[in-house]
Amino acid sequence: MRKYLLASAASLGLMVAASGAAHAQAAKAPAPGQIVVHLNGLLNDQINMIGATGDSVQGGTKLNPIGMSGFLRLYPGFDGTTENGIQYGVATELRTTYTPAGVGTHEGFGAEGGNGYTTLAIRRAYGYIGTPQTGFVRFGQTDGIWWLLATGEYYNFGDGNLWNSDGGVGTAVPSPDAPKGLFTSSGALYTTNKIVYISPDVDGFKAGFDFEPNSNAFNEGALCTIGSTNCATLASAPGGVKSRRKNTITGGLEYSGEFSGTGVTLAVDYLHAAPIGDSTGTGVGYKSMGIAEFSGQVKYAGFTLGANVKTGQVNNGYTFLTPGQRDLFFYEVTGIYDFGPYTVGAYYFNNQAAGAYTPGSNIGRTETDYGIAVGANYALSKNLGVYATYLYGHRHQDGYTFGTNNGVALTNNVQSQAFSLGAALKW
Repeated sequence: MRKYLLASAASLGLMVAASGAAHAQAAKAPAPGQIVVHLNGLLNDQINMIGATGDSVQGGTKLNPIGMSGFLRLYPGFDGTTENGIQYGVATELRTTYTPAGVGTHEGFGAEGGNGYTTLAIRRAYGYIGTPQTGFVRFGQTDGIWWLLATGEYYNFGDGNLWNSDGGVGTAVPSPDAPKGLFTSSGALYTTNKIVYISPDVDGFKAGFDFEPNSNAFNEGALCTIGSTNCATLASAPGGVKSRRKNTITGGLEYSGEFSGTGVTLAVDYLHAAPIGDSTGTGVGYKSMGIAEFSGQVKYAGFTLGANVKTGQVNNGYTFLTPGQRDLFFYEVTGIYDFGPYTVGAYYFNNQAAGAYTPGSNIGRTETDYGIAVGANYALSKNLGVYATYLYGHRHQDGYTFGTNNGVALTNNVQSQAFSLGAALKW
């Protein structure tokens, strides 16, 4: 008879989303014939203090520098092992969605909520199957090789989001002032339906690849209206589509080893995607996307040092370039120290992209964004922690106005900084 168990809360890290962690299978496989059910969650709430170029403009609106933000994330799923040793399971991530200003309710869904906004969204939803000897296959709305076989980018200090605009104080910074970075963990990549394979570990080496035919979410069927650019299987459209991919393929190789007590991880990945074609030939046309990622980390005596570099034919937000636009170059360096219940960390990133430049325009060829994040955490228990986060960001592109406030233009050189204190509870 099949046995069912309830998973321990210890399977979920305080700051790192369980479904997004870099594992292709359960950290500990259940015994043959058993299923371990997960009902984990994370609640994060914080008070923020923010100052930015666009928070007060003469003749425009003014923002309160003090505010609060928070979110709830749920991680239902299960891990199982067949009688003959095959591991399989399901992992999901449900999270509260962004709520429009002045709406203080999460009591309903859609029209029932009185505002037309849903309050919970499926961010990840995937299954997996495999063994340590043959490797593992993922299928569904999931992280791909770009994240699973990469390192040097971390979310285990401060509010766990930092400048990645995935919640936390960075999201609360006015968007024209928040620096953009080509971060590895991006909703543009992990919220799409794909199939992923990761090989077994052979002397510290792992390889993998994934395939995503269309950049669509895991949903109830593929809806398609002929002649609509919202068609799930769209291959071409008048003028093309800048932000939608087709036939995305990613491959990667990772090595992990330990030398005299020092852990070392090195990884290289490559992502290629085709744009939605221009069916009329009258548009500007988009170049294929091709990005290389090089990353590494060193761990010793509680210290973690990491680096992540990306370069290639891509613009901010994993969108396509047009002919004449420059390639993107991104790098990030991070240092973290764990000692007992305390964690302190900091990173710096620099992102150089085409941004808003188009050939023949008066806008500078390069948008330069950089950001600094500093965080400290204290775990009162495995289920409760408090933290502090500080962010500084800068954006610049000659001749380009990053935003307007009530009709008043901001500059082409904007800055922001933010500080937050918060608490995270997980189960």
